[in-house]
Amino acid sequence: MGEGVSPTLRLWQLAESLRTHRERAGLTIEEAAAHAKPRSPRWSRSKIQRIETRVYAPQPAEVEHLAAVYGVADDEAAVLVEMAREARQKGWWQSSAVPKDTHTLVGLEQAASTIRQFELALVPGLLQTSDYARAMVAAIDPTTPIPMTENFVAARMIRQQVITRGRPVEFQAILSEAVLRCPVGGARVWRGQLERLLETREQPNITIQILPLAAGPHPGMEGAFTILTLPNLAHDIGYVEGQVGCVYLESQDDVRRCTMRFAALSTVALSPGESIKLISTILGEY
Repeated sequence: MGEGVSPTLRLWQLAESLRTHRERAGLTIEEAAAHAKPRSPRWSRSKIQRIETRVYAPQPAEVEHLAAVYGVADDEAAVLVEMAREARQKGWWQSSAVPKDTHTLVGLEQAASTIRQFELALVPGLLQTSDYARAMVAAIDPTTPIPMTENFVAARMIRQQVITRGRPVEFQAILSEAVLRCPVGGARVWRGQLERLLETREQPNITIQILPLAAGPHPGMEGAFTILTLPNLAHDIGYVEGQVGCVYLESQDDVRRCTMRFAALSTVALSPGESIKLISTILGEY
């Protein structure tokens, strides 16, 4: 797979394409399963549903069967089969210390063209220093074994390659000023993290805006969120993370709500230049 292509993205593209072809063929999931069953008794409504919801990555031969059922042209079917092959490959994050419930997020990050992120309490993972990430783990769960912490930190540093590679992702971050007022890890670690944020002014693909506390109530008060723009997907993907797990927002209404909130936050936040000045001022306090 080339740069910018991940098995996660391929799985999402494949599921969306197969669902579109089924609907164009005028078939319900039940009807599609009935038409596919003569080819293999293993076809069922639940299997097709699991494919379309990305719970199951189908074999290339299974995709070929579905393409025939849906009447997909040979050249398009060949593209779908190749997608299936790539979707079943393993990304580096699937064999590392990246938490399993964030595998999908990391896989989508690898292929995203733009990532927009709003944070209320933490420095975004893509901008964290290793010392900050280590201190963050210790603060959230002091019982985490050292080897597990180190593996997590190493994986996070690899994950950051999406903003430094040859064709980096466009990363737009809006951070509450509260993030800058919480010196995670003590003075030395915090100085290093603030310096890392200042370094982003040298990276044209990264934009940081600080939402000042003086702004008062704002559209992001309900919590942090991320919006990912991915190639060849019909819509952006929203992402929300919390103590009970990760939620991916795919409905147009949910994604539109996130997009509008991010736009509104960007208007009340400091400009990128003013934000860098504030970060520099706070760094001077340490």
